[in-house]
Amino acid sequence: MSKRIISGITGAIFAFVVLLFSHNYPFIISITTAIISIIAMNEIFSVMNLSKNYPLVFFTLIFISVLPLIGNYLAWQIALYAYTLVIFCLLITNPSLSLQDAAVTYTMAIIITFGFGSLTELRILGINYGSFYVFLALAIAWISDTGAYFFGKFLGKNKLCPNVSPKKTIEGFIGGVITCVSCLVIIAYVFNSLVFSQRHTINYFLIVILALFGSAISTLGDLCFSVIKRKYRVKDFGNLMPGHGGILDRFDSVIFVAPYVLIFLKFINIIH
Repeated sequence: MSKRIISGITGAIFAFVVLLFSHNYPFIISITTAIISIIAMNEIFSVMNLSKNYPLVFFTLIFISVLPLIGNYLAWQIALYAYTLVIFCLLITNPSLSLQDAAVTYTMAIIITFGFGSLTELRILGINYGSFYVFLALAIAWISDTGAYFFGKFLGKNKLCPNVSPKKTIEGFIGGVITCVSCLVIIAYVFNSLVFSQRHTINYFLIVILALFGSAISTLGDLCFSVIKRKYRVKDFGNLMPGHGGILDRFDSVIFVAPYVLIFLKFINIIH
């Protein structure tokens, strides 16, 4: 548990520093998310034993870097079209590449680039509040996971999805939601009181709604990546973060939560 806590604190500090400097240097988030995307996709290739399929790896890593770096949906659509053509060309010219491996690679590349690219879009979405929006997305995912872990460890009795993730419990899930909602309200208050240059009207009811559904989506993201790990018979995607595993083990929920937060905030204004 100590390694998990230390790694979690280290990751949180790193995220906070990136967000702090991104206010004056917005490109920092773009570069950081692009690098994380590349590491995450490499973990997928490692789990699938495709790391030596160099053409597939090369073109995939280029594709997943476009949205986080450029943040332009037209450019991403062009890149997606080109990447789709490349995948089918590789299927035709490379007999060793199975349809299943190509399909999983293609799907994961889209999920990863869209998930991490949403963090860049969140930063752009709010000129004055972009860092706050990104922080909300990260907080929903990580606080939900932390709350579920501790509630499940000490109070968990009823399994949530035993065939997918045996350690997850219903009590842990509920505890994660409660922790997420409580902490997000506190975070919003702290930002409004201490970080924003002037006080604003934050709709705390909408913050609660954002946290409620976001926490559930966070759990869904975690379970979806657990399915992949069980499919390929691995415990973790890597060992980059002691106690957590690889980048994907720490960011799997973020990949699902970030697009949700982006869509929510595009249609609903939580700050006036």
